[in-house]
Amino acid sequence: MIAAGAAVVLIAIVAVVALAGGGGDEERAEAPPECVRAWNSDPAAIAFGRHNYNGHGYEGALVTYLTDDAEEVDSAELGRCAVIFPAQALDPEPIAAGEVLRAGTWTPISELAGVELTRVGELQVLAAGAPNTRLASTGELAEL
Repeated sequence: MIAAGAAVVLIAIVAVVALAGGGGDEERAEAPPECVRAWNSDPAAIAFGRHNYNGHGYEGALVTYLTDDAEEVDSAELGRCAVIFPAQALDPEPIAAGEVLRAGTWTPISELAGVELTRVGELQVLAAGAPNTRLASTGELAEL
């Protein structure tokens, strides 16, 4: 049953990427410095990053802003800091796909109310097309 659900999510992600033209040629803006600072100053976020580097093989990230509906926006006035780890499909452990900063705490994007796992997978595919930071083995974010 879980495998069937994962297959449906994967098919949906592939369809979205195909319709969007692949997403690989898109230029990404520089990572918002305040978001990188917030991540790198939080011991729990750094531990999460270290886990993702060592356990999931992530070496980069897309640092951006997301709304509560997990839509990417251009500024902190419109959204919250988010760190999304790049992949061609949703991480088998969806909480590892990325986090958003809510009320001073980094929270998995997959745990946002009303956000479907297909959207989390789409974000990972977008991040794979243009990460804007490097994930160090320490779990900290750094310039590319």
